[in-house]
Amino acid sequence: MSEINEISKIFCYLKTQNEVSDFILEILTESELETLSKRWRILTMLSEGKTQRDIAKTLNVSLCKVTRGSKILKNKNAIITKYLTKGE
Repeated sequence: MSEINEISKIFCYLKTQNEVSDFILEILTESELETLSKRWRILTMLSEGKTQRDIAKTLNVSLCKVTRGSKILKNKNAIITKYLTKGE
């Protein structure tokens, strides 16, 4: 996990959204970007109240992937949960 810590430090040093976007685009492949985008879409759709089955069908992903996102959002201490529910 030391690599994750190194990458996390880089994110802390980046000053703008453009720098973060550029970093992500430089480090990830097209396939990884697509996977990351789908994972984020799953989380946002769950936070909007869409059903797990509808999300799986819409995004053409397994129900297991959607369930993983649902478990994250049920954790009130998860960073993602705090971010996605900050307007509530």
